[in-house]
Amino acid sequence: METALSVSAYHELPSRLADADPAQQIWHSLDTLAAESPGLAKWRSIAVDGCAFPSYVFIGPRGGSVPIRLALLGGIDSEDLLSTNAIVKLLVELDLAPLLAQDFALFAYPVANPHRTSHRSPDFTTDFWTTGSDPVVRYFEQELTENALDGVIAVKGNEPISGFQIQVSSRVIATEVLWPALELAQRLVPLASEPIQIFPRLESNRCSLFSLGHSRPGPFSILIRTPRQMPSENQISAIAFSVKQILHHYRALVSHADSI
Repeated sequence: METALSVSAYHELPSRLADADPAQQIWHSLDTLAAESPGLAKWRSIAVDGCAFPSYVFIGPRGGSVPIRLALLGGIDSEDLLSTNAIVKLLVELDLAPLLAQDFALFAYPVANPHRTSHRSPDFTTDFWTTGSDPVVRYFEQELTENALDGVIAVKGNEPISGFQIQVSSRVIATEVLWPALELAQRLVPLASEPIQIFPRLESNRCSLFSLGHSRPGPFSILIRTPRQMPSENQISAIAFSVKQILHHYRALVSHADSI
């Protein structure tokens, strides 16, 4: 019988994945974690070039509210393993401290856009909602429409930008949620000159992953970007810290809105 991973092993998972085959080691490590975790479970998978790329769902403790349903996407660029490692690190840390995800149902896709050997990987800003045949795009169109999401948080690492930056479709979330979330991230990576951008184009492109009007009215979109000149460990930690802060402040925002 496979034994449970120790706490120290949990913390080492993302660093071990840096040189691992994402089609094997990542899924083995996460499957081992899910087998022992009360909150993490394997979700649906998509087959690409003969390999299965699973997703996971983390259900936080219930505090009495209806769970807030968010999607967490890494690897939307097929070569971006750093963002995959950041999603893995986040799941590990939520498993160790599940109250951070209280009242959330988090659908995590560590490798959202796998590399193809047979043809090009889809462009997540131009290939959605066009009745095309790409299986990954069709898979995410189904996920986005069936999971009744309140929002999508995507991650890109090693970006050609000067500092840590978050693009968001909602001015309210920018003010009430994202600015407080920058405090810990800026200790690890410098902030961009415009660290938060109100970016309606995340949703205005009708062929984009972020065009969530196809899913349900009102969901928000967030894109977290980290600068390529910083060490990978700093970028990964900054992403994980910022997402945890986003969960905390967004839960408070929803709770305040419900009480009005």
